[in-house]
Amino acid sequence: MLYRFSTISLLLALVLLDSSSAHAYIGPIIIIGAVGTMFGWIAAIGVAVLIVLSYPIYLLYRRKRNRKKSKSETDVPAPPTETNEATETTISQ
Repeated sequence: MLYRFSTISLLLALVLLDSSSAHAYIGPIIIIGAVGTMFGWIAAIGVAVLIVLSYPIYLLYRRKRNRKKSKSETDVPAPPTETNEATETTISQ
């Protein structure tokens, strides 16, 4: 059985490797589509690389922004609380 499988595989490989020209016309529309697809793949890979390389910069920016927020919260004094003097004076009168 193994001998028969290898013989069939060898014959199939020889038939596929011995190809001749197709003598068919390929119009410009097919080439335009292929070039468009190629540019699409290149653009997708470029965007993916750009995202991967820009993510550490985004993390640094976010860390710096959070530090500024925490410093501004500690530097600004708390707003004065409203006292009830006005209500006390009206009640006492």
